[in-house]
Amino acid sequence: MPGEPRPPASATPAPPALRTALWGPGFEAPAIVISARVAGLAGLALYAVTAIAGDPTGALRLVVALPLFVAACLPSAWAAAVGGGALAIAVGSWAARGMPAAEVVVLSVVLVLSVSLRLALVEWTARATVAGARRAADAAAARSATLVDHQHSLLTLGERLARTFDRNEILALIARQLQRSLAADLVTVRVRDDDRLRVVAWAGFGDEPGLDLPDLPRDDPWLGELVRSPRPVVLDALDRADPRVRAYERRPGAAALGALLAVPLVYETEISGLLAAGSRRARHWTPDDLTLANAIAGHAAIALHNAALFERTQAWAAQLAVVQAASARMSRQNTVESVGRAIVEEVRHVVDYHNCRVYLVDAPDELVPIAFEGRVGAYEKVELDALRTKVGHGLTGWVAEHGEALLVPDASADPRAATIPGTDDVDESMVVVPMRYETRLIGVITLSKLGLRQFDADHVRLLTILADQAATAVESARLLGRTQQLAQELRRLLDMGSELARSLDPREVADLIARYMGAALAADSCTISYWDRAAGQVLTWGYYPPDARDAVHPAYDLAAFPETLRVLREQVTVAISVADPAADAAERALLQAAGDTSIVMLPLIARAESIGLVELAFRSPVRLEPARLEFARTMAGEAAIALENARLYEAARMLADRDQLTGFYNHRYLHERLGEEILRARRSGQPLALLMLDLDDFKLVNDTFGHLFGDRVLAWAADVIRTALRASDVPTRYGGDEFAMVLPETDRLQAAAVAERVLATLRERPYRPEGRGPLPIAASIGVAAFPADAASPQELIARADAALYRVKRAGGHAAGPLAAVRAGR
Repeated sequence: MPGEPRPPASATPAPPALRTALWGPGFEAPAIVISARVAGLAGLALYAVTAIAGDPTGALRLVVALPLFVAACLPSAWAAAVGGGALAIAVGSWAARGMPAAEVVVLSVVLVLSVSLRLALVEWTARATVAGARRAADAAAARSATLVDHQHSLLTLGERLARTFDRNEILALIARQLQRSLAADLVTVRVRDDDRLRVVAWAGFGDEPGLDLPDLPRDDPWLGELVRSPRPVVLDALDRADPRVRAYERRPGAAALGALLAVPLVYETEISGLLAAGSRRARHWTPDDLTLANAIAGHAAIALHNAALFERTQAWAAQLAVVQAASARMSRQNTVESVGRAIVEEVRHVVDYHNCRVYLVDAPDELVPIAFEGRVGAYEKVELDALRTKVGHGLTGWVAEHGEALLVPDASADPRAATIPGTDDVDESMVVVPMRYETRLIGVITLSKLGLRQFDADHVRLLTILADQAATAVESARLLGRTQQLAQELRRLLDMGSELARSLDPREVADLIARYMGAALAADSCTISYWDRAAGQVLTWGYYPPDARDAVHPAYDLAAFPETLRVLREQVTVAISVADPAADAAERALLQAAGDTSIVMLPLIARAESIGLVELAFRSPVRLEPARLEFARTMAGEAAIALENARLYEAARMLADRDQLTGFYNHRYLHERLGEEILRARRSGQPLALLMLDLDDFKLVNDTFGHLFGDRVLAWAADVIRTALRASDVPTRYGGDEFAMVLPETDRLQAAAVAERVLATLRERPYRPEGRGPLPIAASIGVAAFPADAASPQELIARADAALYRVKRAGGHAAGPLAAVRAGR
């Protein structure tokens, strides 16, 4: 008990064996005392026999001898009492009967000698017993002191181990303590490294020999024995014939040993290492030695385990700090590509790799690489297109399909693996983890490293955490990009709508639509076509870029392009690729002729009716994402409404500006257009001419054949005039049988030539009414030019009209005065 006083060594009481021998009845006599008693009994028996045989009164002597016999078997004190009493009785009895004195003396001497011998033997035995007890007590005290020293050493070792997590310091403490406690010559500490026991600390020799100590490999007989049965190995004398000893001593750096004590380091039933103490000579390892070695091994196993946990905790904390920094960097990126770049650069601060690839899942089953980093040999330069793969193909595809992380110690031995095109099969390890956003798998991160078993479960956990952060960053970048894209799309729609609202010319509107949609969807060209249902054609109204417009046909027959007709009729979006053998052959031929690889056609729908289509052509292979296609449809919807409004306005304006009989513009439109053309001519410095034409003798036609016949003649005359004019010329019906023609960028001499061409056409193509013969129709034409003849629209009309009446007064059937025109007056 604590505080209880201990007796001093000098106050040690007599051993119980001595007390029993002297006083107690339970004494267990030593062998020498028993022998003495047997000898005494034999002497007494001999005396009794002799007395009985030599004396008739031997019976009395037997009675006297019997107590003496009993006394010889009793403890010393009792033997003296019984013996003395028996002697007194014998002396009294024999004296009364006349026993000879000599006999009494002999009997007394025998009794005295017997008792004296007994007392001497007892005293000698007692002294021997006391000496043995003292020696045992001294040995017990020495062992107790050793055990106390061992306990103190273990406590000290435990305290020192508890104060440090430094693995090297722990190993050094263990080695020194084991050597000191067991008084060993050599001590080694080995830890398990996969299938080897690697030397990590030693005592009893220097660093250089220690570094040469051999590891115990998988096929080592001692290691195999230790793994099969984790019990201590105790060898007091090494047998050189033992194959284990021979195998050990043949290794470089092995020390010659005479005795060996080895105990395993066991933590929770798992062998983590081995402590070994050796002696250069044979020695006896005591149970205390084994107990102490096992105790040190227990302390060592716990301390090394705690140190490993501490190291892993520190490493984990450091890696988590790196992951946090990496997550912060990724979250600052604005694009998916920059997030991918940040992933491959930040992962190498967490996990060492030779190759890192980041994939995103692209519907329906594509895995598209967005970032790549290679650092060794063939890994350094790999084209991103070569890394493209599909869900379910290879280890990356397997993770994308199953959504589970993979730790692959030997990628070449995994049946799910697939070699990247252009690379060789090598021994490599891989870690592949999914990138999840909420419950949706959006991508995969793949790490590779040359060599087998280069990654562990900690790498998988860290990369999984990083992959979750990366997925969030990718989706944030996508959302930001989509938001910016939506803002840009809205801006484009607003800009397009604003610009479309400033024009009501269908072809000008179509050109604007083509420019905006081509630029918004990064198309190489964009065509806006109007559907002429009656003619079964699409008419090219708008085109982007404008410098290549001359290469586009003004109209296409839909009978030759069934897919285009399907877009218009079914109001569907169709994509055609030159590489697709099943696509419309006519469309493919048209694409090849234009040097394009694909085209996307969208219908222009206004008021639920298809009015035309948008054709987006690309020279490089492209696949528009659903969001981009939806934006294209939105733009097409807005454009269709603007285009249809322009067409309706043009139709309404045509009704207001055109003469219903001839299809020419009317008198009001002539004044508006002539004013615009004079302004344009004034800005550009180009000339402008006006022709005033009047049919000769047309009143006679009306009077002879009637006004209906006259209307047919007027319509015929308009068609003839139209064929003689350029597309840029503007014919109008000024009134009655009088026509006016505005000729942009034309001087007086060129205008006179046009007038001659109109008159020649009238002469060559007489009017041929049904059921009648040909009817010649002649005309007179007046010519005037800006700025040579006039400075305003009204003045130009007046000058041309005056010239016309001069020709009329001169007899008509001419344009003139031609002489004055040709003379330049």
